[in-house]
Amino acid sequence: MHNIFLTLLTTLLFLVFTWSPVHAETPKQSYEKGYERHMKSRHLDAAKYYTKAINGNPSYVQAYQMRAAAYHSLKDYERALQDYTRVIELGEKYFRPVAYFNRGVVNYDSGRYKAAITDYRWAVSYDNKMALAYLHRGIAKGRIGDKRGQVRDFLYAARYGDFEVKQWLEQHAPHVLERQ
Repeated sequence: MHNIFLTLLTTLLFLVFTWSPVHAETPKQSYEKGYERHMKSRHLDAAKYYTKAINGNPSYVQAYQMRAAAYHSLKDYERALQDYTRVIELGEKYFRPVAYFNRGVVNYDSGRYKAAITDYRWAVSYDNKMALAYLHRGIAKGRIGDKRGQVRDFLYAARYGDFEVKQWLEQHAPHVLERQ
């Protein structure tokens, strides 16, 4: 009996004195584990680690951004929209245009074309040379029947570096480029 008590006491003391907050996972470590899983397309596991990082640091913008991307990959559009909105609310200037763009993609993928156009408009208001936002906004405008707006946005995409769009316009609509 004495040996069992001594063993239990030793084990308990070992656990109490060896565990400390130093051994607890930091938000950055949780984020990195999430990112590692994300890169292996283990999106559900990634989202769990990003959540753990956010719980440890509720202002961890990059964790919200990546968790939103994981949710988007899982087609959990509502959660992705919530996280991109949170990134926008946190207001870090480098993340904001990307968050608007990505939220636009989620809105587009879920059939909310007008909301997507609004998000792309905000993205280019922060970064007016974001060719990809113009391209995607043009595609969304085409979905709602705004062909003139679609072509205008394709022109902006070409102007700001989307060479594939520029080549497509040269082949299929050279008259549009001539008017520029």
